[in-house]
Amino acid sequence: MDNKLKDLKNEYYSIQIPNELENIVNSTIKNYEKNNEKRPSYIRNFALAASIFIVFAGMFVTTLNMNKSFAQSMSKVPIIGSIAELLIFKDYEIHSDVVDAEIKIPKVEGLPDKKIEQKINDEIYEKMKSGVKEAEERAKEYKDAYISTGGTEESFRKIKVTVDYNLKSVNDNLISFIVYQHESLATAYAETYYYNIDITNNEIINIENILGKDYKKIIDESVYTQIEERKKDENNSFFEGDMGFNGITKVPNFYINKDGKVVVVFDKYEIAPGYMGEQEFVIE
Repeated sequence: MDNKLKDLKNEYYSIQIPNELENIVNSTIKNYEKNNEKRPSYIRNFALAASIFIVFAGMFVTTLNMNKSFAQSMSKVPIIGSIAELLIFKDYEIHSDVVDAEIKIPKVEGLPDKKIEQKINDEIYEKMKSGVKEAEERAKEYKDAYISTGGTEESFRKIKVTVDYNLKSVNDNLISFIVYQHESLATAYAETYYYNIDITNNEIINIENILGKDYKKIIDESVYTQIEERKKDENNSFFEGDMGFNGITKVPNFYINKDGKVVVVFDKYEIAPGYMGEQEFVIE
């Protein structure tokens, strides 16, 4: 690759600039001096420089395009950076007599397979739209129950609903992100959705794609080891016995971090007290 870029550089410097370029530039200068005598000098200079640049750029690009060998070679140089990105699709707020909601719904763009891209975006939008609607219905039921048991309109505290997303990693091969909905009514109504997409093969990545068929054994051993290590900190606490971690019984929630590692996530209260929050384990 280094030799190829060196050859392209040499070919670039060998490109001949048309002889008429100097005449065009001189003509441009004379026309500006004639038509802009009354303008302040700094404005004339700026406008003149811009005009010369546009003329030069146009001539130079034309010359590059005429050099077919150079243009074809440059088209083969790989583009640096990811082709996929995560953008805000919907960003709005809801303020009613029962909820205060802040909603940011993302969409993924740049996937080679547009059908998969559309399917993922439609799924995200429908899940979040449905989740917000259900949150509003719960809030109304909660308010009705609150009022019927002696509460007042003035003392009722509206339910806060948050819909947002977090990009975990993106490169030329994959994009990994989460979309979540939280509400203040109860932790039980928190939902997080994990998306790991193989850009190269246009498919959703499952845990077996990365860790292999023995993924359960690999995850169990890694999580057990990390829990024991975390217990050494007296501020950390994990459930014991039947309530504690006894190996995964289903495909776990996971995302892929910037180092390409699988990060398994356990929900709040799943293996540890609430104050510990969600528990994440990088699987080495």
